[in-house]
Amino acid sequence: MPNLGQTKTRLLAMGAVIIAGTLVSGAVGGLVAGLAGNILANDLGDLAKRLGEDKDILSDRELSQAVWQAIALVIESVAKKNDYPADKDQKKILKQLPKFAVECGSRRVELDAKAGIEETHLLAIFSSNADEFQTVQVLDKETWKEIINWLCDSNNVHIPELHNYVKLRDHLAETLYIKFPSALREVLKEDAAKGGQAFAAMQLLLLGNITAALKQSNSQNTEIVKQLEELQQTLKKVAVMQIRRLPVPDDFQWIIKDKTDGFVGRVFVFREISQFFYKQSKGYFIIKADPGMGKSSILAEFVRRNDCIVYFNQRNEGITNAEQFLRSICTQLIETYQLNYDKEIRPENTCNSNFLSKLLTEVSAKLKSGEKLVIAVDALDEVDLSSQSPGANVLYLPSILPDKVYFIVTKRPLPPDQLPLQVRDKQLFDLMQYPSDNEKDVETYIRQRINKVADWIKSRGATEEELVSTLVKKSERNFIYLRYVFDDIENGKYSDLKIQDLPSDLQDYYYKHWERMGMNAQPKPLFKIQIVYILSESPQPIPFEEIVEILIANDQQEKELGLRVQEVLDEWSQFLREEEKYQQTFYSLYHSSFRDFLRNEKTVKRAGITLQGIIKMMTQS
Repeated sequence: MPNLGQTKTRLLAMGAVIIAGTLVSGAVGGLVAGLAGNILANDLGDLAKRLGEDKDILSDRELSQAVWQAIALVIESVAKKNDYPADKDQKKILKQLPKFAVECGSRRVELDAKAGIEETHLLAIFSSNADEFQTVQVLDKETWKEIINWLCDSNNVHIPELHNYVKLRDHLAETLYIKFPSALREVLKEDAAKGGQAFAAMQLLLLGNITAALKQSNSQNTEIVKQLEELQQTLKKVAVMQIRRLPVPDDFQWIIKDKTDGFVGRVFVFREISQFFYKQSKGYFIIKADPGMGKSSILAEFVRRNDCIVYFNQRNEGITNAEQFLRSICTQLIETYQLNYDKEIRPENTCNSNFLSKLLTEVSAKLKSGEKLVIAVDALDEVDLSSQSPGANVLYLPSILPDKVYFIVTKRPLPPDQLPLQVRDKQLFDLMQYPSDNEKDVETYIRQRINKVADWIKSRGATEEELVSTLVKKSERNFIYLRYVFDDIENGKYSDLKIQDLPSDLQDYYYKHWERMGMNAQPKPLFKIQIVYILSESPQPIPFEEIVEILIANDQQEKELGLRVQEVLDEWSQFLREEEKYQQTFYSLYHSSFRDFLRNEKTVKRAGITLQGIIKMMTQS
């Protein structure tokens, strides 16, 4: 694909204009219209620069689709008006082009960008006068010619360099140059009337960019920023409800909510996934990274944005075997695509990949042109391989997929003998090989949370930039580390620490917390240690009452034992997931990296226990 106009930031300007005009009669329109009088000229220039550097505006799949639909709408209008003298072959091209554009939207073909946006565009953003929409031109005419040529070439339609054909292309480019802004506005208005997926997502992204830029300007924009932030929160709730249409299985809903809370960036990953879909007719996209680097959050955000079948392996929740996986995935396929099978999956269909492959083939045959089936599977490394036949692919994943069927899977960097996955049509995406992109997202996450720790920073005579640079370095681009450290600062647990004394990495964070909880004291606090290791070695969430029973069976005095257990669980609450079910409270470790720390030889030695001894305790209760 050519640079296709390299237009993303000019489309940003166009989208912002559409926000102002489409909602002019409502609160958003009034607010945006009122901004012009409150923003100084020099701030506009700075805001334009910041928005012009934004690379994420069309990462949202629905908005990309809307852009292509608007292109199709304009070309269709030329064909329908019949006011251009065209011969039979030219009319055939005019008829085909809108279809090609719509298919680009279905395939999530993105418009890449380099062009900057000008101050005049920004002024139009803050106008409530719909007539001014027409003054903002997103692309120049030469770029529209490139897009038309690319649409034809990529679909094997030849446009000869003859006078009449050149005139047709020039006429289409001229019409797109003039009419694309209003066409995009109409597409988004229709989208808004149907629930507003693209529209709500675009408003949220644009308002986030504008708010961030205003925060860093030098003028008195405090009240404006406050109103925009309130509006962002409302739009965020709307967008979350609207982006995905297929239901997420109950077991995984909390994961999507938890893993996408505060989600930032990762556009470079989603862009690579889109390119994989575009280049490949089927296959596996495998995301590989160390613990805490955001694999699960990336997959959860992808699921939140896209209609796909979903499965999260969770060692800490006891969801780790092939039978559970096949039952869930096959049931979702049968229900989603109305396949003629009983939703109660038979045992013989969970011991190999045969039934799953059969369902995938049937779904593939039902899919229309431009449609695809995507199955998202998290944490292959947490699967219990003893639950399946030796030598088989992890979870019995099929080696060969039918057309239009894709898997997006995540895993730790493990050798093939520890995680068998012999599949064709695959792309391995090593998240660790993108340090600059990861660092940029880490910095964005830090800046997103930094406002809540402003007093802590100030009390240390430091600046926000000092904390940003320190955490970027210490985190080693690990989001779990950042989440824990910010939670601790906000909860007052680092009142005695200077910025430079914060934990140096995730393992150091775990060790310092271990020390802070008195786990290295003499004599050893075996009661506390035993509880933490019971949670670590439990193969599934364990109820509070069972923890108490294990300790009683191992000679702990029953008097006030429950109260003492609860105190320990409260101390370690940030590492635990708590769930109420069956009128009991169940506990499990939040992240597998903490289990890894507890199983580390040095940690076990410091604790003064053996893992075999803990397991024996649990079996004797």
